[in-house]
Amino acid sequence: MGVIKRQTIKGSIYSYMGVALGFLYTILSIKLLSSEQIGLTAILVAVSAIYLQFSTLGFTKVIERLFPYFRNKDHNHNGFLFLTLAVGMAGFALSLITFFLLKPYIIESNQVKSPLLVQYIWYLIPLIFFRMFSVMLDTYNKMLFDATTGSILSDFVYRVGTLLLLGAFFLNWINFSQFVFGFVFFLSLPAIYLAGLLIYRKQFNLQPKLEFLKPPLWKEMISLSIFGIIGGLSSAALKQVDTVMLNAYTDLSTTGVYSILFFFGTVILIPGVALGKISSTIIADAWKNKDIDTIKDIYYKSSINQLFASLLIFILIVTNLHNVFKLLGPKYDGTDWVIILISLSSLIVSSTGSSVQIIGTSHKYKIQTYSLGVLVVLVVIFYSIFIPLWGMVGAAFGSLLSVAGASLLRVFYLQRNMKLFPYRLTHIKCLAIGVLAFAVGKLIPVLPIHFLLDLIIRCSAISVVFVSLSYAFHISDDLNLIADKFLKQLRILK
Repeated sequence: MGVIKRQTIKGSIYSYMGVALGFLYTILSIKLLSSEQIGLTAILVAVSAIYLQFSTLGFTKVIERLFPYFRNKDHNHNGFLFLTLAVGMAGFALSLITFFLLKPYIIESNQVKSPLLVQYIWYLIPLIFFRMFSVMLDTYNKMLFDATTGSILSDFVYRVGTLLLLGAFFLNWINFSQFVFGFVFFLSLPAIYLAGLLIYRKQFNLQPKLEFLKPPLWKEMISLSIFGIIGGLSSAALKQVDTVMLNAYTDLSTTGVYSILFFFGTVILIPGVALGKISSTIIADAWKNKDIDTIKDIYYKSSINQLFASLLIFILIVTNLHNVFKLLGPKYDGTDWVIILISLSSLIVSSTGSSVQIIGTSHKYKIQTYSLGVLVVLVVIFYSIFIPLWGMVGAAFGSLLSVAGASLLRVFYLQRNMKLFPYRLTHIKCLAIGVLAFAVGKLIPVLPIHFLLDLIIRCSAISVVFVSLSYAFHISDDLNLIADKFLKQLRILK
């Protein structure tokens, strides 16, 4: 648990630094880029994310579940990295074939309403290649107990890079075409850096050891890969299909506005991303050793800690929407419910803790794949119904029904089949404290001063009430431990 705590804190710090930079990028991009240009970057990210999941051929699931059986540094982990990269190259080749088959349709359907996408469609090829290897190498590196480097690259370095690009664009040092090139480069950079890091650490050995792969292991790897493909594509679809379908039903401009709003709603998920990367490694080893107590402990602590952090962020966002829209500008007026619905969905997902990692690394991993496949079908149906009716609000509502619904179903499944349940009376106490903090935020009138001062005062009041009451009622052991250390240091200083 010490490894989880240290790397979660470290990963979260860099993630939130990335969020701060991403927030600045978001505000500046609204001023400097058109909605169509913002929509282009969003659709490039979304489409490449779906393709990269196919390109991995589900091998990330093999890494997460079976690497503990290959782990042996003295024997170069029995040729596991060779298998990883070989599968990645095969998957990329298949992705190229599907890309060229679908390209004429993509161009035809976007020629009029989204010409920028047609102009820059070729950037999808390097994006798919490098982002696929970034995911593969990051998962491999994570299993070597380094879950923070990938987060630093994707959440912090990427944000710094894109912010610098935006500054260069503002100063007319680069044009938009060069901006897009740089954007693609910073999305691709993690793969290059991770490869160099593994070489530096002498963990990048491509010598195959096929003799290690006995028939039962081959069978398990193939099974995991098949279900990993379905699960990976389903997971990517759940995260990106709203952007893709919104562009299909509307245009790049609406997609660009939605991507800005979506950013605010998903900030809530940051603690869970950092936690999930390292907890999956510990959970995989725990399943191997049949250590159910460790899994139960991780499940509960991940759930309450994520609920504590996510609920505070949710309250801060919802009570400050008037300030958010002053930042975004009049073009975003009337889109309150987009942020609220996405934020609520993210809050529910966060409260389920490490449920994804527990099922995904267990012998019941196939169930998660089956459920995701069914869910994607439902998601497409939801979006097909609600986006034409309500546009961006429809996309957000469809996301709430699908993503949050799937998360709660995972909790139900774990309780029913593995006797694992994350929620306790402490969660109800946390929610009650959240309701009180929310009431404090709403009772404070909109101050007739600069909106940044209103934002600071409102956030400070809410945070003091929420954190102090959470400490008093011992909501989170980790929170109290950090607070006690801080208070002791204050006494020493005095």
